[in-house]
Amino acid sequence: MSEAGLSDLAIRKIKPDPKRRTEIWDARLPGFGVRVFPSGVKSFVLVYRHLGRPRRMTLGRYPVTGLAEARGKALDALKLIDAGTDPQADADTDDAADRYTFEQAVRSFVKLHCERHNRPVTARDTERILNNQFVSRWAKRDIREITKTDILKVLDHIVEEGLPSAANHALSAIRKFFNWCVERGMLATSPCLGIKKPAPNNARERVLDIGEMAAVWNGAELVGYPFGQIVKLLMLTAQRRNEVASIQRSQIDFDANTWTLPAELTKNGRQHVLPLAPQAASLLQTLPQFTSDYVFPARGENPVFAHFSRGKLKLDALAGVKDWTLHDLRRSVATHLAKLGVAPHVIERILNHVSGTFGGVAGVYNRFQYLDEMRNALAMWETHLAEAIRKAGLQR
Repeated sequence: MSEAGLSDLAIRKIKPDPKRRTEIWDARLPGFGVRVFPSGVKSFVLVYRHLGRPRRMTLGRYPVTGLAEARGKALDALKLIDAGTDPQADADTDDAADRYTFEQAVRSFVKLHCERHNRPVTARDTERILNNQFVSRWAKRDIREITKTDILKVLDHIVEEGLPSAANHALSAIRKFFNWCVERGMLATSPCLGIKKPAPNNARERVLDIGEMAAVWNGAELVGYPFGQIVKLLMLTAQRRNEVASIQRSQIDFDANTWTLPAELTKNGRQHVLPLAPQAASLLQTLPQFTSDYVFPARGENPVFAHFSRGKLKLDALAGVKDWTLHDLRRSVATHLAKLGVAPHVIERILNHVSGTFGGVAGVYNRFQYLDEMRNALAMWETHLAEAIRKAGLQR
């Protein structure tokens, strides 16, 4: 699309196309124009060639940058180009033309924000969600093109798959990303503004009975490595999903049968030493070994297994247990330990809780680890679960 010459009045009157990005070129200055995004954002650009390669330079966002200022920047850049110099030659990678592609912007967000300000496990989880739910769909799209409608479509799809909690987590991750883009001056406003949580954030109370626990175990056996073994360890140790998925061989002492969870891995930021009962220790010893220290390594940029949604769908089909999440296993194990007569403070120590018995002053002064008590409790649980699995097998 072409105009006789761009003017402030003409730019103000340009209406965005809700379906695609449009560009309007200035007849007075070759290669200079304004790009209009479906979101309504308008940016001045200069298109040119250097060493035979097409290049695109962003000159500023309208109206923060006025037409006269943008045209002046374009003229300065064209003078450098005419002298054989690329005006973007000294630009940092993060400021290069591809900084606005969704894939590149997410990579920068993880590196410059998540890895600097979040715990490693949180940074990895945010990166996993963004890659799995959004980069997989929008990798080469310009972040300025992405609209509220695009985000809602992704969230609705996750809910339709029967994963409402995952949809809430996805919204949280994409909202943080776009807020960061606004802080960096890459966007004027976030397309997440006004989007509510796709699912109610109700506190979960689901506890699987012992028969359901046995069914999940048998389903995990059929799923196999790695997801099936992760589920089994969740049931045997009552630790969190990301803690189990991120376990490393260097954290396991098979002589003492303990697993030391480093502070950067745990939710409360405290190191946690967990005794491994016989079955948990045996399961870990029989897993395949790789060059990676991670017990459940993954291919690609993510160092550990991250395909929980896919694995859970397969497990649900095999186990036949309805309306449950992987985190419900942790609550269920704690409940069954209580039914077996395990003291509340021992259960809290297994769960690595810092509230309850170990909250406040009591937590400061009571540094006893209760390793023997935890080991006995987990061994009792393994025996109880094994009996339920045996009975479930006999009933088939």
